[in-house]
Amino acid sequence: KQWYQRRVHGDLLVGAGAFGMAFLDELINNTKDTTVVIVDKRAKPGGHWNDAYPFVRLHQPAATYGVNSRPLGQGGADLASKYQILAYYEQVMGDLLATGRVSYYPLCEYGENGRIVSLMDSGLKYEVKVKKKIVNATCLTTDVPATTPPKYHVADGVNLFPSMGLLISKNLGKDMWSLELARLD
Repeated sequence: KQWYQRRVHGDLLVGAGAFGMAFLDELINNTKDTTVVIVDKRAKPGGHWNDAYPFVRLHQPAATYGVNSRPLGQGGADLASKYQILAYYEQVMGDLLATGRVSYYPLCEYGENGRIVSLMDSGLKYEVKVKKKIVNATCLTTDVPATTPPKYHVADGVNLFPSMGLLISKNLGKDMWSLELARLD
């Protein structure tokens, strides 16, 4: 019995965050016949921006961020929001997929030796026949406090809540809202 359910061909890129997308954009737009399989554990491209707090914006002008083939933002000192950045990376991925030279496997995890496993269905497995290179673009991963444990000791019995983790508002209908403490179990 073969390990994979489907074999795909191309160079393999792990990670659809800012670094991975910029690398992929340059590779596809500056070569004629390169094909790339990109795998990412998140459902959408954009890396840590998928996990960022809603209020987070770029700390640099949007024109200096993103990929070379598509501008981000309005120019000038525009500081793009999380949602603008995520929409931007979906557009970039759409552009790259439209070339016919990119295969995208979201919600999948790279194992080793070209093997990819779906995070939604562990029985769904792929094997990439790598043409030239495997590039791991997750080496510059940014940790978001709400999705990672603290890097310091928290005493027993202390409840620790990250920013934006203290209160959850619930719409009760008819213009009524309740605020509740979030549970981070």
